[in-house]
Amino acid sequence: MNAKKSIHFILNPISGRGQNYLNLDLISSVLNDQDYEVVLKASQHANNISSLTKLAIKEGADIVVACGGDGTINEVASQLVNTQIPLGIIKFGSGNGLAAHLNIPDELLKALETIKHCKSIKIDVGVVNEYFFFSNMSIGVGAKVINNYTGLKKRQFISYLRATLKALRTKTSSLKVDLEIGDFKKAITPFVLFISNSNEMGYKMSFTPQASLQDGKLDVVFTDQLSFLQTLTFANQIIFFKNKKFKKADYFLTEQMRVTNKEEDHFLIQLDGESVIIDSKELKISVKKAALNVIVPEH
Repeated sequence: MNAKKSIHFILNPISGRGQNYLNLDLISSVLNDQDYEVVLKASQHANNISSLTKLAIKEGADIVVACGGDGTINEVASQLVNTQIPLGIIKFGSGNGLAAHLNIPDELLKALETIKHCKSIKIDVGVVNEYFFFSNMSIGVGAKVINNYTGLKKRQFISYLRATLKALRTKTSSLKVDLEIGDFKKAITPFVLFISNSNEMGYKMSFTPQASLQDGKLDVVFTDQLSFLQTLTFANQIIFFKNKKFKKADYFLTEQMRVTNKEEDHFLIQLDGESVIIDSKELKISVKKAALNVIVPEH
């Protein structure tokens, strides 16, 4: 007699619009009690997703499912890097950039069927200092947008637009950095410095539509400071002309890079849709190839 497959669901009830609905009866309608041992762990606050995932691993989970947005996925997946335990995804977030790249179904029952079929692939993982990222990271205006967005009660596309406008209006001291990508070296005052592992950053927008989770490379886009008109042109291309490169931007594919802050001893960064402060003058950014197993649809 085959042992039951143990599947642990890590739920963030307040991802995206909040009040996310998931219970054992609903899960069991797809993952029957005869073949699956289902455990549902709901986060009580924003900081215990990682500890719940560690507990699931300790308890012998065969699959761990992140139920939330890109931030929740990041916390769960970070504990699964370089393990044989595959990550499942239930989309409850707002942006859902990584889930969109992986074609995870929006409909809950279809997402559960995807987990049941358990087709997995190996994907690359981005690394910045001691942090992992699976979709993207950025400094410059992108980090300011997410920092503003984090403070809003409702995480919807209109909220993202408001956070963006606030970031563009706010007059702050410009960040000055030394950028090293292989043999390329340049001192810049970045308006955008975006490093991507996936081809979407959420809300169907993209700086890097050709990015792949399985090419062993990170896609880098950066610009120096832009005029207001140039900013509007850049934003227009991101939203409506994804496959067209912006003339004022530089594009690179790389396995590793370094960013050094010339004036401060810390960085405000955006990491998979969450605002993070890294206490260091230097960001060492690299890729771990095929370091995470992720469950994806069969077709």
